[in-house]
Amino acid sequence: MANTIFTLKAFAFLSCSSLAASCATAQQDAASPPSLAPQTEQLFLKKGQYLSITLPEAKTSEEATQARGNYYKTAFPLGSKFGLKREAALKIDNVIISDYTPSSLIFYSYPDKQSAAGLSAHPEWPAIKATRPAIWKELNIFGAELTEDIDITFDPAKSYTLVIAWRKQDSDGYDQYLRGIEPAVQRFGGKFIYKMFNPAIESNAASAIAPSQLTFVEWDTLDGFSKVRASDEYKASVPYFQAGVKKIEFYRMSVKN
Repeated sequence: MANTIFTLKAFAFLSCSSLAASCATAQQDAASPPSLAPQTEQLFLKKGQYLSITLPEAKTSEEATQARGNYYKTAFPLGSKFGLKREAALKIDNVIISDYTPSSLIFYSYPDKQSAAGLSAHPEWPAIKATRPAIWKELNIFGAELTEDIDITFDPAKSYTLVIAWRKQDSDGYDQYLRGIEPAVQRFGGKFIYKMFNPAIESNAASAIAPSQLTFVEWDTLDGFSKVRASDEYKASVPYFQAGVKKIEFYRMSVKN
């Protein structure tokens, strides 16, 4: 996991130029006519299932590509015996704050937490897992048992953001920040669609520490968050953010072509 602590004041007043560049890149991508129109991605899961969210940064050498193919040929057939299922995927269009550059975000599910643990305990799994560093520069997998049903349709016409946050100990500042900005988020075409709390983490980075929360937001337009930043609600909530968070990662995503 990224170990650089981003300056929180810098995030709170994230430059318009940074966000403008992010929007411009996404707008150019949207303007490029794809050969086939992207389809919706759906995430329909039940309470009690185990959700796994993967953010990979792949190595590109021939050896890594071959190793990745071998990994998929062994990991997924074994995982399927424990109910592992690929559910949906998003393309990461912009890495806004992070010191690694995952290219996509993939949702996987298990029937329950015990099934995920069963795969990890299988005698063949450690050898398969040990090949990951040869395949990915960094691979981070966040997992949690669902406490309620999920029914999300990822729309190619919309934009999505993910913030991964590490809270300061014994602080509810981040919760107050999110509650404070929510009216502005809604006013400018945003909607909180899923929050994963206190996930477990698997990583090939030795220094990885599990985050406190993953927060997904759906946006009607690419400039929605820029408008939120200019709102009175956001400005009033910045002190809560600074008091409650020690580190974040921030990504903009869309449905894959």
